[in-house]
This record gives sequence, structure tokens and C-alpha cells, in this order.
Amino acid sequence: MTHNPPAREMELMALKALSYADDHMSDSFEMKDVADHLGISYSYFYHSFTTVIGEPYWQYVKRHRLEVSAGLLRHSAYNISEIGDRTGYATVAAYTKAFTQLFGKSPRNFRKIDTLPNEQRTLETINHIVQAFDKKGTLITPLFSFERTETDHLPDSTLFYTLLSRGQDPVAQMIMKMNREEQRMREIISNNYLVNAKVITSTLDSVPVTEYERMSMYAGILIPNKDITPALEHTMAAEKLMIKRMPGGHYITLPVPTDFATAGIPMYEFMDRNIKQGVFKMSGTHFFISILSPNSCVIYIPHFKQLI
Repeated sequence: MTHNPPAREMELMALKALSYADDHMSDSFEMKDVADHLGISYSYFYHSFTTVIGEPYWQYVKRHRLEVSAGLLRHSAYNISEIGDRTGYATVAAYTKAFTQLFGKSPRNFRKIDTLPNEQRTLETINHIVQAFDKKGTLITPLFSFERTETDHLPDSTLFYTLLSRGQDPVAQMIMKMNREEQRMREIISNNYLVNAKVITSTLDSVPVTEYERMSMYAGILIPNKDITPALEHTMAAEKLMIKRMPGGHYITLPVPTDFATAGIPMYEFMDRNIKQGVFKMSGTHFFISILSPNSCVIYIPHFKQLI
């Protein structure tokens, strides 16, 4: 008798495959490697991923890598060769060809665009959603000044996370699910005495590039690698949390007395404005919001160095 797995099992498998692609951004791998990692057949993996996510796996991998590379073109100081290498392309020629096919512009010309095609729509959409959820109407934009920032250095860490959205209205889904997931994350931290862990939220995608409906918002626990034990890894697997390696390094931090959702729009505007003005450059697309309490959070932006 043929075994037909429940929809939730298929979805979790697809999300783990998506997570694998994100965590192996610069690595060379084949679909068979991912199927083996998941413990399923190649054929089942191929068809199930397409059914759940809505596009073939390798199409997703290519699109995701190129969109992340576009975010690096936008906000980092890496040259085109370095960006191609960081997103899995062996040569500049291969990277340039693939990038131009997807975006209709070469990486060099893309870097000159002032406002990206998906950028304005994404920010306006998120702003409307946040306003619908925000009953206070708090004006926090003045808090987003570079003079209020501090710096921090984080060690090499691992993010154990769950995706809060795939598909329609990702930010709305994140807002509705966050309280439950944050409580779960804090219980895991307390039960495992993870004194150095942070509850964080962000997206796997490149905000100014990825189409809004395709953005993957997450909630997770960021833990220094030195604090991770085999027992903890077993606990995280039992919680069905996915894994993302987060490189250590320097971060610009900005504490804001507001909830994570309200901080989202001015956070992006803050990053984009200061990068365009040459105040700093990002060292990756893995910025995130650390949630301290319902009305307090800290924004973390990975950076090379301060230029002023």
C-alpha cells in the first residue's frame, strides 16, 4: 500500500530543504545530497518540494542565491567576484551570466540602481500591515539615528529557527504567530540554561530584492557555538527547528523601545540611508532584531567597519 504522508510532514520536509539551501549558500551540492540529508528518495523530494513551495528546488536555489547576491551588491562593500563566490559561483563570468538572465542587468549595472523594482512596493505593503496591527500609532523614526548606535562583536553562532511564513502576507503571518513562537523559544532557553542566547527574528531573504509574497520570515534562538552540546542539538531536532550558521563579527546595534514589527520599516530605511551616505557597509544580509520584551528590541546589523 502506498504511503501518503500528511501535508504537514511534506511541508516540514520542504522547509528543511529550503533551510539547507540557505545554510549552504556558497557550497556546491546536488539535489541528491539534499534528498539524502532528508532521508527520502530523489523523486519524492523533487515532486514534494515543488508541490509545497510552488517552484522546483533548483530554481529556488538559484533564485535565492542571486537575490541574496543582489542584496550584497546593494549594501555590502564586497566586489563582484567576492559576491559571486559567496553565493556559489565559481567564476565571475558564470555569476554575471546567471545574474543578468534573472534581473536583466549585469551586477555592475544593478549596483547603480537607486530604487529597486520590488523595494517600494515591499516597504509600502509592510508599512500598511504594521499600521493595521499597531494600535498606538507610535512615531519612532527619530530614534533611528546613527548617533544612537553602539557596536558589538558576536562569536560564531548557530540559529535554530522556525519559519513563520511562506506565501501570502508573510509579515502579517509573522506578527500573528510571533507571541506563541517567542514563548516557545524562551521556554527552550530557560529549560536548557542558555544564558547567552538571543530570541531573534528576521528574514532569510534580501528585503529590497525578493518579491514580498516570497519572503520567508523566521523566529529563532541564536546561540554561540561554544554553548552548543549534542544534547542541545537533540532537543532542537525534537522541536523541529531548522539550522542556519551565523558568522561571528562586528555588528552595529541600535536599541529601540518598541515591538519588533514597528521597528521593521524604519530599520530598513536606517540601513539603506546610511549605506548610501557611506556611513557603513554591511558584511552580509543577516541583519536581525533581538527581542528583549514586548516593547523593547535591539537591531543588529553586520558591518565591515565604521567609515566615519
